[in-house]
Amino acid sequence: MSTSRNRIIIERLILAAGFSTMAFLIWRFDPGTVWAQISSVGWGLLIILVMQIFDHMLNALGWRFAFSAQDARDIPLRLLLKGRIAGDGVNYLTPSASIAGELIRPGMLGDIKSSEVKNSSVVIAKFSQALGQALFILLGAAVLAYCGLNFLPWTHSLLAAAAAALIIIAVAAALYLLTSHGKRGDLLWKSGAALGALRGQMRLYLRRHPGRFAASALLFCAGYAGGAVEAFIICYFMGMPVSPLTALLIEALSNIIDSLLFMVPAKAGTQEAGKMAIFHGLGLGAGAGLAFGLIRHTREIAWACAGFLIYTLNRGRITPRR
Repeated sequence: MSTSRNRIIIERLILAAGFSTMAFLIWRFDPGTVWAQISSVGWGLLIILVMQIFDHMLNALGWRFAFSAQDARDIPLRLLLKGRIAGDGVNYLTPSASIAGELIRPGMLGDIKSSEVKNSSVVIAKFSQALGQALFILLGAAVLAYCGLNFLPWTHSLLAAAAAALIIIAVAAALYLLTSHGKRGDLLWKSGAALGALRGQMRLYLRRHPGRFAASALLFCAGYAGGAVEAFIICYFMGMPVSPLTALLIEALSNIIDSLLFMVPAKAGTQEAGKMAIFHGLGLGAGAGLAFGLIRHTREIAWACAGFLIYTLNRGRITPRR
């Protein structure tokens, strides 16, 4: 009981700190000026909201490739898309360190496939998504190092590469422990019947379909790259157009911050503070970064609410995750 109470207290403190940070930043950087930049987007906000469907489509395809080819043929893409949107909404709005949404994804697929197949696909997709994010961060680091841009020191490129390398190492180690035979895997996981079946399914997939796993990671990477397109469009509608290269760097650096602060629900405060730091480092102005962060936050919350609504409406039809 005390552990549960402590967790609730910590979650509330995180939320309170996040919203307090957001309020302070808005107060510090003149609410009138910030609102003027946000309102300048106008009807462009509709474009920004609609564009997110392409990111969800790429992520749904990334999940599709986390199944074997035979299993993937039996699952309509619309169910995968619905599962991605719903899971992302739950992850975004609940203080669960991006775990709760993964737990509801298998049930969103109904009873088309066995629990072992659905559950293993979610775990595999989670790892391939992490690899896709690492690849995108590495791309940003490579561009920064190659171009020798003078608004950020070369150490930022090394830090980005180090962050991506850590993600890749963590994914590789976790996959090894999850799928290895014998004592090595059991050091981390006490394999009951259900977990043993899950590990067996993952092991079978990774052994037989390494190409599909790589394709899944690349599709998730493309989804993260889509964020750079969104950054380019947001800046354009804010009246401060940037180059595609700068948009790529904004998104790559944003991914590093998001991966470090993933435990904060709804990115309360971290979205705005992170964008301020990035925009200041790129010479675009911290105030513009705050406005950018608020615009992106609006899009994220809108889609998160849509995802949570999809989950709520489908709860009665969701099959239990065994």
